[in-house]
Amino acid sequence: MYKGFNLEIGSRDHTSFLGISQHDVDAYERKIEGLRENLSHNIERVELPRNEDKSIDATQLINDWFPTSYKPEVFISHSHNDEQTAKRLACWLEKNFELETFIDSTVWGNANDLLQKIDDTYCVMERDNKGVKTYNYSKRNFTTSHVHMMLSTALNDMIYKSECILFLNTPQSVQTVEINKNKRTSSPWIYSELKTASIVEKRYPRKGKIIKHRDNGVMNILREDFSYKIEEQLAIFDSLNSKDLEKWYEFFKHDKEKNIHPLDSLYILKKQ
Repeated sequence: MYKGFNLEIGSRDHTSFLGISQHDVDAYERKIEGLRENLSHNIERVELPRNEDKSIDATQLINDWFPTSYKPEVFISHSHNDEQTAKRLACWLEKNFELETFIDSTVWGNANDLLQKIDDTYCVMERDNKGVKTYNYSKRNFTTSHVHMMLSTALNDMIYKSECILFLNTPQSVQTVEINKNKRTSSPWIYSELKTASIVEKRYPRKGKIIKHRDNGVMNILREDFSYKIEEQLAIFDSLNSKDLEKWYEFFKHDKEKNIHPLDSLYILKKQ
Protein backbone atom coordinates (compact mmCIF):
# COMPACT_ATOMS: atom_id res chain seq x y z
CA MET A 1 0.00 0.00 0.00
CA TYR A 2 1.13 3.52 -0.74
CA LYS A 3 -1.72 5.97 -0.18
CA GLY A 4 -5.19 6.20 1.36
CA PHE A 5 -7.99 8.68 0.62
CA ASN A 6 -11.04 9.53 2.71
CA LEU A 7 -13.70 9.87 0.01
CA GLU A 8 -16.72 11.72 1.37
CA ILE A 9 -19.80 10.87 -0.67
CA GLY A 10 -22.90 13.05 -0.67
CA SER A 11 -26.46 11.72 -0.71
CA ARG A 12 -26.91 12.60 -4.42
CA ASP A 13 -23.95 10.46 -5.37
CA HIS A 14 -25.57 7.25 -4.11
CA THR A 15 -28.05 7.19 -7.00
CA SER A 16 -26.10 9.01 -9.70
CA PHE A 17 -22.38 8.53 -9.22
CA LEU A 18 -20.35 10.47 -11.78
CA GLY A 19 -22.54 9.41 -14.68
CA ILE A 20 -22.28 5.66 -14.03
CA SER A 21 -25.59 4.03 -14.90
CA GLN A 22 -27.15 0.80 -13.71
CA HIS A 23 -26.32 -0.59 -17.15
CA ASP A 24 -22.62 0.09 -16.42
CA VAL A 25 -22.91 -1.65 -13.05
CA ASP A 26 -24.62 -4.65 -14.66
CA ALA A 27 -21.79 -4.89 -17.19
CA TYR A 28 -19.24 -4.73 -14.37
CA GLU A 29 -21.00 -7.57 -12.55
CA ARG A 30 -21.03 -9.69 -15.71
CA LYS A 31 -17.31 -9.12 -16.11
CA ILE A 32 -16.51 -10.45 -12.65
CA GLU A 33 -18.88 -13.39 -13.02
CA GLY A 34 -15.95 -15.52 -14.12
CA LEU A 35 -14.21 -14.92 -10.82
CA ARG A 36 -17.39 -15.82 -8.97
CA GLU A 37 -17.76 -19.06 -10.95
CA ASN A 38 -14.23 -20.16 -10.07
CA LEU A 39 -14.91 -19.30 -6.44
CA SER A 40 -18.21 -21.18 -6.39
CA HIS A 41 -16.48 -24.35 -7.61
CA ASN A 42 -14.31 -24.33 -4.46
CA ILE A 43 -16.77 -23.17 -1.82
CA GLU A 44 -19.70 -25.35 -2.85
CA ARG A 45 -17.97 -28.66 -2.36
CA VAL A 46 -19.62 -30.74 0.33
CA GLU A 47 -16.56 -31.75 2.34
CA LEU A 48 -14.38 -29.28 4.19
CA PRO A 49 -10.66 -29.50 3.23
CA ARG A 50 -8.59 -31.59 5.64
CA ASN A 51 -4.98 -31.88 6.75
CA GLU A 52 -3.22 -35.22 7.16
CA ASP A 53 -4.29 -35.36 10.82
CA LYS A 54 -7.96 -34.85 9.80
CA SER A 55 -8.09 -31.29 11.17
CA ILE A 56 -9.75 -28.62 9.00
CA ASP A 57 -7.23 -27.06 6.61
CA ALA A 58 -7.80 -23.39 7.49
CA THR A 59 -5.17 -22.18 5.02
CA GLN A 60 -7.01 -23.93 2.19
CA LEU A 61 -10.30 -22.43 3.38
CA ILE A 62 -8.78 -18.95 3.12
CA ASN A 63 -7.54 -19.72 -0.39
CA ASP A 64 -10.96 -21.12 -1.38
CA TRP A 65 -13.24 -18.49 0.13
CA PHE A 66 -11.03 -15.38 0.24
CA PRO A 67 -8.41 -15.81 -2.52
CA THR A 68 -5.65 -13.22 -2.63
CA SER A 69 -3.89 -14.47 -5.76
CA TYR A 70 -4.57 -11.29 -7.77
CA LYS A 71 -3.20 -7.82 -7.08
CA PRO A 72 -5.64 -4.90 -7.48
CA GLU A 73 -4.49 -1.32 -7.74
CA VAL A 74 -7.32 0.16 -5.64
CA PHE A 75 -8.93 -1.31 -2.51
CA ILE A 76 -12.41 0.13 -1.85
CA SER A 77 -13.26 0.08 1.85
CA HIS A 78 -17.01 0.45 2.36
CA SER A 79 -20.06 -0.35 4.45
CA HIS A 80 -22.10 -3.37 3.36
CA ASN A 81 -25.01 -0.96 2.78
CA ASP A 82 -22.85 1.04 0.33
CA GLU A 83 -22.10 -1.92 -1.92
CA GLN A 84 -23.86 -0.41 -4.95
CA THR A 85 -21.98 2.88 -4.49
CA ALA A 86 -18.72 0.94 -4.28
CA LYS A 87 -19.56 -0.83 -7.54
CA ARG A 88 -20.33 2.48 -9.25
CA LEU A 89 -16.97 3.82 -8.10
CA ALA A 90 -15.24 0.67 -9.38
CA CYS A 91 -16.96 1.12 -12.76
CA TRP A 92 -15.88 4.75 -12.94
CA LEU A 93 -12.26 3.93 -12.10
CA GLU A 94 -12.12 1.19 -14.72
CA LYS A 95 -13.96 3.19 -17.39
CA ASN A 96 -11.81 6.31 -17.08
CA PHE A 97 -8.44 5.02 -15.84
CA GLU A 98 -8.46 1.25 -16.50
CA LEU A 99 -7.71 0.70 -12.82
CA GLU A 100 -8.32 -2.72 -11.27
CA THR A 101 -10.29 -2.46 -8.04
CA PHE A 102 -11.08 -4.78 -5.17
CA ILE A 103 -14.49 -5.02 -3.50
CA ASP A 104 -14.57 -8.02 -1.19
CA SER A 105 -18.27 -8.78 -1.58
CA THR A 106 -18.02 -9.03 -5.38
CA VAL A 107 -15.22 -11.61 -5.61
CA TRP A 108 -15.14 -13.38 -2.25
CA GLY A 109 -17.41 -15.83 -0.51
CA ASN A 110 -19.57 -14.70 2.39
CA ALA A 111 -17.92 -15.35 5.75
CA ASN A 112 -21.32 -16.03 7.33
CA ASP A 113 -21.97 -18.79 4.77
CA LEU A 114 -18.62 -20.38 5.60
CA LEU A 115 -19.38 -20.13 9.31
CA GLN A 116 -22.79 -21.74 8.79
CA LYS A 117 -21.18 -24.60 6.88
CA ILE A 118 -18.69 -25.26 9.68
CA ASP A 119 -21.25 -24.84 12.47
CA ASP A 120 -23.69 -27.25 10.86
CA THR A 121 -20.93 -29.85 10.92
CA TYR A 122 -19.48 -29.31 14.38
CA CYS A 123 -21.68 -27.15 16.59
CA VAL A 124 -25.23 -28.54 16.37
CA MET A 125 -26.40 -30.00 19.70
CA GLU A 126 -29.90 -31.00 18.62
CA ARG A 127 -32.64 -30.54 16.03
CA ASP A 128 -36.34 -30.44 16.82
CA ASN A 129 -39.02 -32.15 14.74
CA LYS A 130 -39.26 -29.05 12.52
CA GLY A 131 -35.54 -29.09 11.76
CA VAL A 132 -34.72 -26.06 13.95
CA LYS A 133 -31.13 -26.36 15.16
CA THR A 134 -29.71 -25.60 18.60
CA TYR A 135 -26.01 -24.79 18.55
CA ASN A 136 -23.38 -25.24 21.25
CA TYR A 137 -22.51 -21.72 22.44
CA SER A 138 -18.86 -22.43 23.32
CA LYS A 139 -18.17 -24.26 20.07
CA ARG A 140 -19.80 -21.46 18.07
CA ASN A 141 -17.58 -18.88 19.75
CA PHE A 142 -14.58 -20.98 18.74
CA THR A 143 -15.61 -21.40 15.10
CA THR A 144 -16.65 -17.73 14.79
CA SER A 145 -13.24 -16.56 15.98
CA HIS A 146 -11.53 -18.75 13.39
CA VAL A 147 -13.70 -17.66 10.44
CA HIS A 148 -13.45 -13.97 11.33
CA MET A 149 -9.68 -14.30 11.69
CA MET A 150 -9.52 -15.95 8.25
CA LEU A 151 -11.42 -13.05 6.70
CA SER A 152 -9.39 -10.44 8.59
CA THR A 153 -6.12 -12.05 7.49
CA ALA A 154 -7.23 -12.09 3.84
CA LEU A 155 -8.35 -8.43 4.01
CA ASN A 156 -4.98 -7.44 5.49
CA ASP A 157 -3.22 -9.21 2.62
CA MET A 158 -5.31 -7.36 0.04
CA ILE A 159 -4.68 -3.98 1.70
CA TYR A 160 -0.96 -4.69 1.67
CA LYS A 161 -1.01 -5.70 -2.00
CA SER A 162 -3.11 -2.75 -3.17
CA GLU A 163 -1.42 0.52 -4.04
CA CYS A 164 -4.24 2.85 -3.00
CA ILE A 165 -7.20 2.65 -0.62
CA LEU A 166 -10.38 4.67 -1.11
CA PHE A 167 -12.56 4.72 1.99
CA LEU A 168 -16.21 5.47 1.23
CA ASN A 169 -17.09 7.91 4.00
CA THR A 170 -20.90 7.97 4.01
CA PRO A 171 -23.59 8.15 6.71
CA GLN A 172 -23.78 4.35 6.35
CA SER A 173 -20.14 3.91 7.37
CA VAL A 174 -19.35 6.86 9.67
CA GLN A 175 -21.42 8.52 12.36
CA THR A 176 -20.47 11.87 13.88
CA VAL A 177 -21.09 12.23 17.61
CA GLU A 178 -22.91 15.55 18.07
CA ILE A 179 -21.38 16.32 21.47
CA ASN A 180 -17.71 16.35 20.47
CA LYS A 181 -17.91 15.86 16.67
CA ASN A 182 -15.83 12.69 16.90
CA LYS A 183 -16.19 10.35 13.94
CA ARG A 184 -17.07 6.74 14.73
CA THR A 185 -18.05 3.58 12.92
CA SER A 186 -20.20 0.72 14.17
CA SER A 187 -18.51 -1.69 11.73
CA PRO A 188 -15.60 -3.66 13.22
CA TRP A 189 -14.53 -4.53 9.67
CA ILE A 190 -14.22 -0.89 8.60
CA TYR A 191 -12.31 -0.14 11.79
CA SER A 192 -9.96 -3.05 11.12
CA GLU A 193 -9.35 -1.98 7.51
CA LEU A 194 -8.62 1.62 8.51
CA LYS A 195 -6.35 0.46 11.32
CA THR A 196 -4.41 -1.84 9.00
CA ALA A 197 -4.09 0.93 6.41
CA SER A 198 -2.75 3.30 9.06
CA ILE A 199 0.08 0.97 10.15
CA VAL A 200 0.98 -1.06 7.06
CA GLU A 201 4.27 -0.36 5.30
CA LYS A 202 3.94 2.42 2.71
CA ARG A 203 5.54 1.44 -0.60
CA TYR A 204 5.51 3.58 -3.73
CA PRO A 205 5.58 1.21 -6.78
CA ARG A 206 6.97 3.59 -9.42
CA LYS A 207 10.01 5.03 -7.71
CA GLY A 208 11.12 8.44 -8.95
CA LYS A 209 8.45 8.90 -11.61
CA ILE A 210 6.07 11.06 -9.60
CA ILE A 211 8.93 13.43 -8.74
CA LYS A 212 9.87 13.65 -12.42
CA HIS A 213 6.31 14.56 -13.43
CA ARG A 214 6.15 17.21 -10.73
CA ASP A 215 9.38 18.76 -12.02
CA ASN A 216 7.91 18.82 -15.50
CA GLY A 217 4.92 20.76 -14.17
CA VAL A 218 2.36 17.95 -14.68
CA MET A 219 0.70 18.30 -11.87
CA ASN A 220 -27.44 -5.02 12.14
CA ILE A 221 -27.78 -6.98 15.23
CA LEU A 222 -26.34 -4.98 18.13
CA ARG A 223 -25.07 -2.63 15.46
CA GLU A 224 -25.74 0.49 17.51
CA ASP A 225 -24.28 -1.06 20.69
CA PHE A 226 -20.69 -1.01 19.44
CA SER A 227 -18.74 1.85 17.93
CA TYR A 228 -15.07 2.49 17.21
CA LYS A 229 -13.35 5.88 17.20
CA ILE A 230 -11.62 6.34 13.85
CA GLU A 231 -10.22 9.89 13.99
CA GLU A 232 -6.68 8.58 14.44
CA GLN A 233 -6.96 6.16 11.54
CA LEU A 234 -8.60 8.69 9.20
CA ALA A 235 -5.79 11.15 9.98
CA ILE A 236 -3.49 9.26 7.60
CA PHE A 237 -6.05 9.49 4.77
CA ASP A 238 -6.15 12.52 2.48
CA SER A 239 -9.50 14.20 1.91
CA LEU A 240 -11.35 13.47 -1.32
CA ASN A 241 -14.84 14.22 -2.62
CA SER A 242 -16.85 13.88 -5.82
CA LYS A 243 -15.59 17.20 -7.21
CA ASP A 244 -12.02 16.01 -6.68
CA LEU A 245 -12.80 12.86 -8.66
CA GLU A 246 -14.07 14.95 -11.56
CA LYS A 247 -10.93 17.13 -11.42
CA TRP A 248 -8.80 14.00 -11.35
CA TYR A 249 -10.42 12.71 -14.53
CA GLU A 250 -10.06 16.06 -16.31
CA PHE A 251 -6.43 16.29 -15.22
CA PHE A 252 -5.67 12.80 -16.48
CA LYS A 253 -7.70 13.19 -19.69
CA HIS A 254 -5.77 16.28 -20.76
CA ASP A 255 -2.38 14.64 -20.32
CA LYS A 256 -2.13 14.04 -24.06
CA GLU A 257 0.97 11.90 -23.91
CA LYS A 258 -0.61 9.60 -21.28
CA ASN A 259 2.87 8.96 -19.90
CA ILE A 260 1.70 9.07 -16.31
CA HIS A 261 0.00 6.37 -14.28
CA PRO A 262 -3.58 7.39 -13.37
CA LEU A 263 -2.92 7.01 -9.65
CA ASP A 264 0.15 9.22 -9.97
CA SER A 265 -2.06 11.88 -11.52
CA LEU A 266 -4.29 11.68 -8.43
CA TYR A 267 -1.31 11.99 -6.08
CA ILE A 268 -0.02 15.00 -8.01
CA LEU A 269 -3.44 16.64 -8.08
CA LYS A 270 -3.64 16.26 -4.30
CA LYS A 271 -0.03 17.50 -4.02
CA GLN A 272 1.35 14.29 -2.56
